[in-house]
Amino acid sequence: MAKRRQAVKTVFVDSSVLFTATNSPTGGSAKLFTIKEIKLLVSPWVLTETERNVRAKLHEYHLERFFNLVGQTQIFKAQFDIKLLQKAQRFIAQKDAVILAEAKLSKSDFLVTLDRKDFLNEKVAKFLKPAIALTPKDLISELTL
Repeated sequence: MAKRRQAVKTVFVDSSVLFTATNSPTGGSAKLFTIKEIKLLVSPWVLTETERNVRAKLHEYHLERFFNLVGQTQIFKAQFDIKLLQKAQRFIAQKDAVILAEAKLSKSDFLVTLDRKDFLNEKVAKFLKPAIALTPKDLISELTL
């Protein structure tokens, strides 16, 4: 019997995951960049925030790794939606509302984040539906089932 090919899943990458993948090439965040069955999306907001943090907190050589990882993603550019942003602010802290709104707007299957406190709760899950917010480790487990 022929093996059915799984559809490629889209994953919106939060800045916490991109930063961690830049800093640690052997961790779960970096492993996401090796999985061929997913398409990684980032937004200009995520890129700007992550690059600023890499420059401020890591070594110069990390910049090259950051840009290599960015080259493995698709940049999601959408018309800014102020109403969606305002709605997102009802579900999450204002500082994270842009990322939540962009993840929703991207229509990704998953939002991957390391920010358990703010993103991995019932309120955010309700807002993102049908997308699911997960940690890199949980997403990898989900994909290998």
